[in-house]
Amino acid sequence: MEINGFLRTGTTAMAGDVYQNPVTDYTDVQHLARETSELFRTYPIVVGHRSECSSPRDFFARDIAGVPVLVVRQHDGSIGAFLNVCRHRGSKVMIEACGQRSVFSCPYHAWSYRLDGSLVGVPNHDDFGEIDRAELGLVRLPVEERHGLIWVVLTPGGSIDVAGHLGDQLDEELDGYGLNGFLVERSNTTSVAANWKVVVDGFLETYHLGVLHRTTIGPHIRSNLAPFRSFGRHGCMTAVRTSFDKVRDVEPARADLRPHLVNAYQIFPNTVLVWSGIHMEAWLSFPETNHPGRTDVTVKVLGAAEHLAQETDYWNRNWGIVTDTILGEDFTIGRGIQQGFSSGAQTHVRFGRNEPGVQHFHQALRTALDGAEALRGDCLPRPT
Repeated sequence: MEINGFLRTGTTAMAGDVYQNPVTDYTDVQHLARETSELFRTYPIVVGHRSECSSPRDFFARDIAGVPVLVVRQHDGSIGAFLNVCRHRGSKVMIEACGQRSVFSCPYHAWSYRLDGSLVGVPNHDDFGEIDRAELGLVRLPVEERHGLIWVVLTPGGSIDVAGHLGDQLDEELDGYGLNGFLVERSNTTSVAANWKVVVDGFLETYHLGVLHRTTIGPHIRSNLAPFRSFGRHGCMTAVRTSFDKVRDVEPARADLRPHLVNAYQIFPNTVLVWSGIHMEAWLSFPETNHPGRTDVTVKVLGAAEHLAQETDYWNRNWGIVTDTILGEDFTIGRGIQQGFSSGAQTHVRFGRNEPGVQHFHQALRTALDGAEALRGDCLPRPT
């Protein structure tokens, strides 16, 4: 077993070399604009869980990387997603964060829309001349439910293929968690004074556990020991609990390893799914528009209905861990990192060989951005 080998030798998964990443990737406004255009508005993005919008007429409205999004459960049970923008004067149609509606009415002039986004009401409609209501409905966004999660492409008119985005192996692995039947136990959104990649970086290595988290989770999870697997542009880092010692001599086929491991899935570009014990945490990091040093981070704690009903103490203890470690310690360090990046102290970040998950994440981002740049170049007129 790979973990036993690391334990015997005192080693961890290693990248082939040290990787240096430009600090400007975290601080430059133009770089953030490229990320927004080529990553956040191109790839499927997780915006919520199906249990938050489970019955016909349920909706939630969120700003996702500067894009106002309205997600609605249709009468037939399908899911719809739209730009939360009234076609009259551009106001948000829904100010409320969530609820139930049969009709969405803009708070500015009361133009109204059905669940399918079609325009149904225009007060004083004679004052607007000929209105083609079929052309003035809410603008649709590609949307899909998969693995219990709601995924949206933030650019109208395109298509969405979450299974293709994940790839066969990762798609099958996520399916094994049964997230489709989970519920959101609780959700929290906070603004962090750090780049969105600083947030993701913190989930992809255990090198810091024995230092930053030495009095919280450090005594329970081994520091600087983390197998890593890549799934194309995605990745999974596995943290090893100290309780793994109880099963390290048991044949892998006979051992239940899940209680002794924490799997952190980096879903390209910005989502981290953390499996821990009997629950999954979905960490969604969205940059603020034109501000590389600020990120809106939402965490959703997901669990099976039977566990939510029976294990109240478990969920409170888990939330205490989230609050003390990630919200309290990681995000505090993240704010300091962002200040350090902006100080001019260094031009590059040096990721060690013992940080393969972080290296893989940034290399995947670089490859995607360089590929988008190359595609744009192919569209330019060529010299004769």
